[in-house]
Parts: sequence; C-alpha cells; structure tokens
Amino acid sequence: MNMKYEKLCAEIAKLEKKAEEIRAQLKEMYEKKTEMENLEIISTVRALVMDKGQVMAFLAAMKNGDPLPIPEVETEETENE
Repeated sequence: MNMKYEKLCAEIAKLEKKAEEIRAQLKEMYEKKTEMENLEIISTVRALVMDKGQVMAFLAAMKNGDPLPIPEVETEETENE
C-alpha cells in the first residue's frame, strides 16, 4: 500500500488511543470534582448551627424552591443586650 496512507492510518490510531485516555482522565476529574463539591456542601451544612429538624426543613425548602429559613445565630450584640 501507499506509505502515506499507512502513516496516516497509524497516526489516526495513535490519536484515537490518546483521545480515549483523555476521556478516561476527564471522567475521573469530573468524579473528583463532584466529590469535592459534595464535601464542601456537607461542610457548609455542618457549619450551620441547626438541629436535625431544622436542617431537614432547610434542605426541603431548598429542594422545593421555597424561601429559605434563615437560622438564628447568636452574636455578641444580642448577648450584650
């Protein structure tokens, strides 16, 4: 066969293999990104000083698109009054 044709076919095969590797790497990175986002969400929810019922109401309101209940947070101003 034509050497240029064979070289082109080899180059195509090489690039297809590289593309598969990149797709696998990209999939892994998306999974890691999702895991990091989930950990950030968990950390944020834990930082809210709410009991279990308040957290569940907060999450239900978020899911339904309702106005979010704002938890009461004690500050130095309210303690000094």
